[in-house]
Amino acid sequence: MNGGIVRILARRIVFSSLPLFLLLAFQGVLFTDTALSEKPQDEYKRIQKDLKTSRKKLASVRRKELSVLDDLRKTTAELREIERQLSAQQGKIKNILATISSLQEEIRVDSAVLQTHKERLKKRLRALLTLSADKDAVLILLSGEDISRSLRTIRSLRAVSAHDYELITRFKEELRVLAEKEAGLQKLFVELKTEEKKIAKLEDSLKDKKKEREALLVSVRKEKSLYENMVRELKESSNRLLSIIRESERRERELRKKKSVKAKPGTKEEEPLEDSDFLRMKGRLHWPVQGNVVIQYGTQMDPLFNLPVFRSGIHIKTSNSAPVKAVHEGKVVFADDFKGYGQLVIVNHGGGYHTLYGNLARIFLRNGAIIKENQTLGEAGESSTLGTSGLYFEVRYKGKPLDPQQWLRR
Repeated sequence: MNGGIVRILARRIVFSSLPLFLLLAFQGVLFTDTALSEKPQDEYKRIQKDLKTSRKKLASVRRKELSVLDDLRKTTAELREIERQLSAQQGKIKNILATISSLQEEIRVDSAVLQTHKERLKKRLRALLTLSADKDAVLILLSGEDISRSLRTIRSLRAVSAHDYELITRFKEELRVLAEKEAGLQKLFVELKTEEKKIAKLEDSLKDKKKEREALLVSVRKEKSLYENMVRELKESSNRLLSIIRESERRERELRKKKSVKAKPGTKEEEPLEDSDFLRMKGRLHWPVQGNVVIQYGTQMDPLFNLPVFRSGIHIKTSNSAPVKAVHEGKVVFADDFKGYGQLVIVNHGGGYHTLYGNLARIFLRNGAIIKENQTLGEAGESSTLGTSGLYFEVRYKGKPLDPQQWLRR
């Protein structure tokens, strides 16, 4: 699951306030033309639904973040435990090395003493052997003035020899024991070295795991940030749409009042557009710009958020500064920068039909201009969504988005 999240969030997206395609996905009727905002309630409901879904997704991401934080804390605790074990093992090794050094010194001293005793014993044994082999020497001892003293001397020599022999035997045993201890400690030292390597390997593994979790945490937090921005933008769009609905209702009430009262002579009323033949042009409108459709109209799964996203229009990839032309005659009701659309032109074709031309680099006409079919409106600009030059294009009827490709020439 974590790897899936990392792969999803490895995708890079240019994010200023919110990517263009997100706002276009959740937008409603965000302008105040009467015909265009005639019935935007359905659009408002859809935005509310998308907002609810986004909130759920954001809550899920927050839970995921907490889960990753818990895992990260566990990993950190495991790493500290391994470091503690490693430190303890290193302390053991240090103590064993000190013990080995001490035992080696003891062995060296004992061996030196043993060698001294051996040399002394050799001399005594030679003396005894010489004494035993030399009968005259024995006679000399026995013919002394104090024979008892001579016998005590012989017994003393024998006792000394026996003592030295016992000493040598004891030293040999001690030497054997010490040698065994040294061998055992050396073996233990090798084992601890092996354990140290294992622990070091485990420590490296845990460090890698920690890096992975930290990277995942960064990704989850980035995802959460995107969701938070998306929810905030959706709230703003929803509030703006609600304001437009209320403004539309207010204007409708005013129009009904004006309709019930005859206009005074000489009063100049706003002239409505002539009856439109826009509907009859369905499937025959020329394309607003030369290029290829790279993002389709309709509901699709967004690869970043893994949410069903409704796209109200199409993205047409084109050359830089390509001329953007009106698909049909009409009146420009909006020509300015609009959040989420970039430079935007909205054309009212009458009968409730409007076309939207977004992501323009330049706009050639002013609001209120009457235009003809195929008249140049502006130039296509750089699209953050496409990563190249392109035009965002919509067709709407009474505020509701329609599939543009069903209206354009095939």
